[in-house]
Amino acid sequence: MSTWSSSQQVCASCRYWCGRRNIDFMACFFEALGERGICEGPDGSFRGIETNEGSSCTQWETFRK
Repeated sequence: MSTWSSSQQVCASCRYWCGRRNIDFMACFFEALGERGICEGPDGSFRGIETNEGSSCTQWETFRK
């Protein structure tokens, strides 16, 4: 389990990752509480697949809009 910043395009900082994580009030830092989580991204992502917190794909989106 690691801490990631919002500038790192990894699953743990993606809006679509449904793994357990703590997120600071500004959504700048993400602390993954587990190594794996399910992707709920759009078509073309790893939707429905269990991914590692440090994985990434071309459908990554920032947590805050």
